[in-house]
Amino acid sequence: MSVKNIMKEELKRPTVFRDETKLSIDYTPPDLPHREIIIRKLTQIFKVLIENPGGASKKVIITGSTGTGKTAVTKRFGIMVQELAEERDIYLRYIHINCRKYKTSFMVLNRIIRSFNPKFPKRGFNVMELLHILSDEILEKENAYILLCLDDADLLIFNEPSIIYNLTRIGDDSLNSKQRLSFITIAKNDIFKTKFDPSIESSFKCISIQLEKYSISQLRDILKARIKEAFFDGSVLNETINLISDFSAESGDARYSLELLWLAGKYADESNSVQITPEFARQAKINLDPGIKREVLRDLNQHQKLILLAITRQLKVTQKAYITMGECEKTYCLICEEYNVKPNSHTKIWEHIKELTDISEFLSSKVTALEDKPGQTTLIRLNVPVEILEQILEKELTNNKN
Repeated sequence: MSVKNIMKEELKRPTVFRDETKLSIDYTPPDLPHREIIIRKLTQIFKVLIENPGGASKKVIITGSTGTGKTAVTKRFGIMVQELAEERDIYLRYIHINCRKYKTSFMVLNRIIRSFNPKFPKRGFNVMELLHILSDEILEKENAYILLCLDDADLLIFNEPSIIYNLTRIGDDSLNSKQRLSFITIAKNDIFKTKFDPSIESSFKCISIQLEKYSISQLRDILKARIKEAFFDGSVLNETINLISDFSAESGDARYSLELLWLAGKYADESNSVQITPEFARQAKINLDPGIKREVLRDLNQHQKLILLAITRQLKVTQKAYITMGECEKTYCLICEEYNVKPNSHTKIWEHIKELTDISEFLSSKVTALEDKPGQTTLIRLNVPVEILEQILEKELTNNKN
């Protein structure tokens, strides 16, 4: 089959995706669940840019671990500020610069100028000349203002802390000059400030905003909101949403959740499935994370392997994200009969489950309240693909039997 025909065939295949770009790292959704308070706080800080342009320069540092929404919040806020400024005939430009890509003062300044003049040459000027062009020929001459975001700012500032001094001093040559540049810097933490000498520190007095990790319920809300944009109705099972949220709960990383969701959708398409089941999420996780560690499985005792096999087979049958302790024990007893092994007691099985969750990365459990009757039960989940683990375990148990 020709390449052209392969592409035509693929384009005709059914898909669970309505618009997979809505899961892209570059996409900023119109609404950001559980970050409304941060947006409001930024509005309170920067509203002077709209109410009294040039009256003050505001500076904020946003910190937080990966996937806490630092970039998305800042982009959504910056776009909103620029739109409000346009409504009031204020020439304010929001400029978002990724310091992983623009790694030097020269590159940053050139990028800022090219935001106003795309035809500005990429070479031929030094840093001081670029600062003069930005200050006098753009900001003053055009009566313009900038809300500048330096994303991953620590990567730039550790190497060239002078960039902050130079930018904060724009316009200082004139008496009572308008404050035309405000800052948002994004970093995992504010350790980069230790690179500032007293002259930089005095000009960069700023407000710090720390973004906390998302909770499991917040991750679930984020996934549900993005699913409405990215997938056809009914394509993503609630069990799958819950499982992906659980996978991401420890890190609180929404970006990781969305990557898992996107990849799970791709696996569903490859399998011609109209729904994204928990197993596709497990396959996605094994692709994004380290795989099943054979040395861990090898060192398990026979009953631990039998319990793991029971969990994989029960999940394979039910296609659910979790099984209960009771389901696990019942299937384990059947598998013991298959391998001609005397099953352990209920207490010993529970101890094995606890040991497995402690020593392995591919099994997790949690205690939860029952919906239909009083009391609690232990829910068990796999963090790796069911069929792959099942095959490995069956081979391990057969070899040990022989």
